[in-house]
Amino acid sequence: MNHIMAGVGRADMTPPVGIAHVNWGARTHDRAEGVDLPLLATVLLLEQGPVRAASVDLDFLRMSSEESRELRGVVAGELGLAPEHVRRAFTHTHSGPPWATHGFGTQAQLPGMELVPAYRAKVLDALREASRAAREALRPARSASGYGRSEVTVNRRLSLPDGRVVVSQNWDGYRDPVLSVLRIDALDGRPIATIVGYGTHPIVLAHENRLGSPDYPGHLKRVVEQAMGGHCLFLQGCAGDQIPREALVADRDAPRRMGTEIGLDAARVAIGLSTRRLRKRFDHVVESGAPLGIWVDDELPSPPQVLAVESRRIALPVRAYGDVEELDSQSEAATAAVRAIDRSVATPAELAAANFRAKRAQMSAHWGRFCANRRAVDIELHATRIGDAVLVGAPLEPFARIGADIRASDAAPFVHFGGYTNGWDGYVPNAEDFRSSGYEVEWATPYAPEAAEALTREAVRLASDLMMAAAPR
Repeated sequence: MNHIMAGVGRADMTPPVGIAHVNWGARTHDRAEGVDLPLLATVLLLEQGPVRAASVDLDFLRMSSEESRELRGVVAGELGLAPEHVRRAFTHTHSGPPWATHGFGTQAQLPGMELVPAYRAKVLDALREASRAAREALRPARSASGYGRSEVTVNRRLSLPDGRVVVSQNWDGYRDPVLSVLRIDALDGRPIATIVGYGTHPIVLAHENRLGSPDYPGHLKRVVEQAMGGHCLFLQGCAGDQIPREALVADRDAPRRMGTEIGLDAARVAIGLSTRRLRKRFDHVVESGAPLGIWVDDELPSPPQVLAVESRRIALPVRAYGDVEELDSQSEAATAAVRAIDRSVATPAELAAANFRAKRAQMSAHWGRFCANRRAVDIELHATRIGDAVLVGAPLEPFARIGADIRASDAAPFVHFGGYTNGWDGYVPNAEDFRSSGYEVEWATPYAPEAAEALTREAVRLASDLMMAAAPR
């Protein structure tokens, strides 16, 4: 079998105006006051004989691995797949609503939270609709993959003169500008899907923004689709320590600029890829004012396209995070302080201070419970092989060097590794970053410094194993 079957479906999952808009600790508002661009759910269904897999692109920030299982189950049930054959990836926009009603800065009592249950139902319905459309669109397809560059990303761990590390553009820090592009065409060459992988945080819009927005990934996908046709799916990369050049603003044109630039860079790579094997042959001369030599393309037999998918559990070491009861008590006190604020008289500075203290305390309490009484946790690694490309994902927020090291291995001709896949269970910094301070190592990771090496090793092993898979006969 020299080809796969592929189909894409999409549905709208834009949240309503007035829904809770509480992903930033420094915000001084609670509700979304408008919508910048629609938020979308996109499903890519792939089949080859008995092997079936789905990749889901959601314009959403994050949810836990446990919460993610419900969404994977919805897609799996609609398509008749095993849930572990569904990859559900978040674009990681910070300008959408929360999924849960508690923790990480959210509280059930906050204004706008009353709209979240209905929104969750809307997302599930969108996944069902997109899955059905993908199934109906299935047709024979071939793929090609390649790398490019986009100079949008920079490092986001800036060390101040006093030694404090803050989230901001660090123009001299490590960055990974590599783009991963996978093109899937029908046998007649018409594009079905373009998968774009790139690692930089969708925090162009930040705490002062009051609009629901997919941030730069929404613009990126639209640009690629305008250039290529078909649908574009975005796979966030290893963005844990990466940020766009323009970021942390309220200017709604800024994500358009950043997304357009990355989208054009990705489209340039995609246009240069061919899903057919062609050989140029000189054919004839046309007599004109000058004699014109005409070349034609001869299509060569295509090697078998292999589809394979695997989910496996790996162990990542965690650290001692602190006394769980004490952390819970601190979280409850900070959360109560937010509830006690009289929003009619509180200043913006008072609101922001209470919100960020509650968010940090809730995060610390969460990781305290996550790490309690164990030295390691099981994390799901998920990988899909499409031809010579392997897409590996984990429910983590890895630093950029991890993805670059996996890509540089000889596991496969093309490897994209990204986080924000099938859940979110914290940051994975580089080992050396634990020697300094900063959000990512102080409040946002439960893992020990050795976790980055273990994650890299296991991701390379999974990609290598999938490259050993044979095409169905």
